[in-house]
Amino acid sequence: MSSPFDRRRLIVTSVLAVLVIPVFFLSMRVFTAWRAGYGWEEMDWDGKGRTTILDFLKAAEIGKRPALVGERSCLEYFRYQDGIVVKTVCPP
Repeated sequence: MSSPFDRRRLIVTSVLAVLVIPVFFLSMRVFTAWRAGYGWEEMDWDGKGRTTILDFLKAAEIGKRPALVGERSCLEYFRYQDGIVVKTVCPP
């Protein structure tokens, strides 16, 4: 027969095992977004005027490349997954 201590230990171990995977995923996502090197203002991907935590986390999946818009040299931000342009920024 198992003791209450063994049952409690099994419950705690099970809860920790279930929590470790999402915590690991989130921490890797935060690390990757931070390593992307974008400034906080630069991460306003949808142009709403402010950067949210979700915008910060999306930085992990967005790349930056030079683009020519008309005669102007601009920066184009695109999704790594499919290359779709998220936003284009041209200097004034």
